[in-house]
Amino acid sequence: MTKPFPQLWLLDLRAFLENDRWRTLLPGLPPERQTRALACRREIDGARIACAGYLLQQTLVSAGIPVCAQTFTKNSWGKPRLVSGAVEFSLSHAGNLCVCALDFSPLGVDVELPRISMAVAARCFHPDETAFLQTLSGQTQADALLRLWTAKESYLKQIGCGLSVPLNSFCVLLDANGASLQTPGAPRLHEYTHDGCRICLCTAHPRPPLQIFQP
Repeated sequence: MTKPFPQLWLLDLRAFLENDRWRTLLPGLPPERQTRALACRREIDGARIACAGYLLQQTLVSAGIPVCAQTFTKNSWGKPRLVSGAVEFSLSHAGNLCVCALDFSPLGVDVELPRISMAVAARCFHPDETAFLQTLSGQTQADALLRLWTAKESYLKQIGCGLSVPLNSFCVLLDANGASLQTPGAPRLHEYTHDGCRICLCTAHPRPPLQIFQP
């Protein structure tokens, strides 16, 4: 029986780094993804691309979409989608993690390692976000930076326009209830943590559990 939507899946790719196991996934992936993975100079980057494609393939299969029906196109801003439109999906990877989200309506997911600085926030974030960050310090500030970045990235993926929409053109609020978009009618933001990474899912629907994919 197909699990309810939305769905959020996580794959730890460390097992695929052993003995170049990730390369064994390539023949079953679309040619375009194979080419991208093999073009990477760093092994870890190729592994991330291959494992993200594998995770997408397998989660779509679990949602009732066979591999033979998994043909893809892109919108005007480069966001990939199924030609059939059967479900919407979003992919992200960072560190040793790949995440994939599925839903029947547009959604976006982002996973990040701690790497965002106040200098980045000053250049890219909404003034209200920057002012909020300046009230924080130390690890609290570092975590808020990461939460804001993943939230903003997930929203841009959800609307499908990428960085054609400036990061400072909308505001995310962090409070005791989590993260929320300060835009009328905006979708929900659901936050997760795993193995030192932050994950944010942007969807119109309630929070799904984070499911660990076991290959």
